[in-house]
Formats: sequence, structure tokens, C-alpha cells
Amino acid sequence: MLEKPRHITAAIIGTVSNVPNYPKKLKIYLNNASPYWQAMYWDRGKTYRRSLKTTDKRTAYEHAKAFYEQVIVAKYSHPSHLAHYQIKTKEEFVAGPDLRFKKIAAEWLSRRASKWTANHTKQVELRLVNNIFKFIADKNIQRITRKDLLELLQRMEERGAYGLARRVLNDCKQIWQYAMIIEVCKQDITLGLNKALHAHTVVHFNAVTPQELPELMCNIAKYNKADDLIVKYALQLMALTFVRKNELIQATWDEFDLDNAIWKIPAARMKMRLDHVVPLSKQAIDLLNHIKLTHPSNHLVFHKANKPLVDHAMIYALYLMGYKHRMTVHGFRAIASTILNENSFRADVIERQLAHTEANQVRRAYNRAQYIKERTEMMAWWGDYLEKITPFISYKSTTVNGWDKSL
Repeated sequence: MLEKPRHITAAIIGTVSNVPNYPKKLKIYLNNASPYWQAMYWDRGKTYRRSLKTTDKRTAYEHAKAFYEQVIVAKYSHPSHLAHYQIKTKEEFVAGPDLRFKKIAAEWLSRRASKWTANHTKQVELRLVNNIFKFIADKNIQRITRKDLLELLQRMEERGAYGLARRVLNDCKQIWQYAMIIEVCKQDITLGLNKALHAHTVVHFNAVTPQELPELMCNIAKYNKADDLIVKYALQLMALTFVRKNELIQATWDEFDLDNAIWKIPAARMKMRLDHVVPLSKQAIDLLNHIKLTHPSNHLVFHKANKPLVDHAMIYALYLMGYKHRMTVHGFRAIASTILNENSFRADVIERQLAHTEANQVRRAYNRAQYIKERTEMMAWWGDYLEKITPFISYKSTTVNGWDKSL
């Protein structure tokens, strides 16, 4: 007579084992449904099970002990009971994986930080701390629901931070995908949440029009706030090179090769963690030589008392000139791109000079050209363009070793 087929999750005969020195209610076993050892503990009519995620029997014993002690502490956290099972305190039992959201998020952030600048990493961490960690930092990531996360995102929208809500959602999406990869989550709860948020409207950085650029450059040249000339020079070099703000204010003299008219920004200071070369026009070289004379330093180019310019120094200067809500520091990149495109420079050359990465992954993999010759010609043209529409102050003089320190 044929034997009745066993259920696929039933214990394989001969594999059921007691855990040494633990109650007989705790057992480990194998079944056909999984290659891993399973733990089972029953008490007062309730059965607790857990996959031990190991194929080694000795390791399974240790995992089963941890499982049992977690169950006991959760059910009977009474000192006398713990003492009976030789568990002195809650902290002394072997804990399972730390599934708190802040722990998983910190792991994800530490891995992403290697591809980001320190400033960008700090920004991501701050928006998670201020908008997510305050509410669910210590919650088990497996128990955070879509409703929980949506409520936090909508709370941001209620105060008008629509763009922030979408950035935080994108951060959370990457955290949940990371959690799935390391097998602490089975599903991505962020899927579809973007449809519950307000429609995304792209808000570009404020920038003057090409017609307004001459007036702006004249106003910068006339900016003579006491003890603040270094900010004027920073704005002028920003106009000439249109790099990102942090790339400029953190620049050091060892990055510049003025004899060969090259500025090499190391990958560690770039947004996309790639080395970036900026060909320097003669106007940029003259300006840098003037800065070297009037604001000497062996390290930082733009400094006050040998400390980097504060992040808001240039935007505050633009405010004082009357450009609040009209022009931003980032706006120099936008207006340079506009004018260069209008004057028939190739888009690939402009985008490479802006240090933008190719959106198409296939094209990015094959297009590694630096276009140095074309970029050098373009930057020389741009320097002449700026000087023609609104001449820079002449830095050359004969008063002090060929330079006028009063400028």
C-alpha cells in the first residue's frame, strides 16, 4: 500500500533535533520546502517558527537559541523567568539582525557616500534626519507601511515643500531597494507613492537674460563693499568658468596650472565624483594672478582669514546689488549654456564643460571624449565675450610690482 505523500513543509524524517540544554519544546528540523534549517517552539497552544537561514546544523543550534530567547523575552520578561533560563538581562541574549529603519538607512548612506561629495552626502542625511528619522527612526523597517510613509511625505507638502517631499521619496525608494537586496524586506513600499503627491513642477534657478548680462557684469565690477572684494572676484571667476558654487569656493592653488591655463578639479570635490578640467581664458588667468597678489594664501584661493568663503557669500552680494529673486550663483551656468548654445557651439562640448553626465547610459559608456581642444577654444571665446560686452577692470598697473593692490 502506497504511503500518503507528505506535505512539502512537513519535517523530513530523521532531521528533527532537540537543542542541547534547552527545553524540548524547542526543536530544529529540515523540510522539503527550504534548504535551510528551521526552528520551532510551541507554548500554551501557540507555535512559533523561523527559518534559520543556514544549512549548517551547528550554526542552526546557535540561531535557534537566539530565536528561543527572543520569544521568551518578548512573552515573559519577568526576572524570575529569565533567571530560570540563565538569562541575566534582556541585553545579554543573542539578538537578531538590527532592522530599525535608521540602521538600514545609515548602511545605505555609507555605501552611497563613496560616489557623492561630502556636501551632497550631508544634505541627504539632513533631510532624512529632519523629515523621516524624527518619526520612524527606531521602527522595524518591515513594519513600516505605505500609509506611514505617505503621511510623512504629505506632511512635507502641507508646509509647501513639494520638491523636498519628492527628493525624500526618492531617497526612501533607494533605501527600500537596498533593504530588499540584503534580504531584510520583501517589498518596496514606495512603489506608486509618487502618484499620491502633488504634480512635480520643475523650478529653475533664477538667472538674468542674455540682454541683462552686461548690466550684471558692470554691477559686479563696481561692487566695492569694504573687506569684501574677494567676493567680487569670486563672482567674476564664476562668470568666466561657470563651475558649481562649492567647486569654486573650495578651490586651492595646487589645482591651478596657470602656465598651461588649466584648472583641474579633483573627483573628490565634484558632484559626480569624476575629475574635471576647466580651460582658463586669459581673463581668468589675469584675475587669478590678481587674487594671488591681493589675497595671498598657500592653500585656499577664496578665503577670509584663511577660512573658505561661507556658502552664502556670493548670493548675499547679488542681493545687495538688487538681484534678489532675479539671479542666483547657479544662474551663471544657465546663462553661459544659453549664450554658448545660441552661438553654435556643440552641445556635447558645452555639456562636458558643465560637467553634466550623459543621461543615456549606453551613450555615456561609449562617449568618454573630453573635447579639450574645442572646450579651450570655447572658453577663450567666452572670456572675450564677457570682456567685450562689459570690460573687466584692468588688473595690470605699474604701482606695485606691476600690479595695483587697490583694485
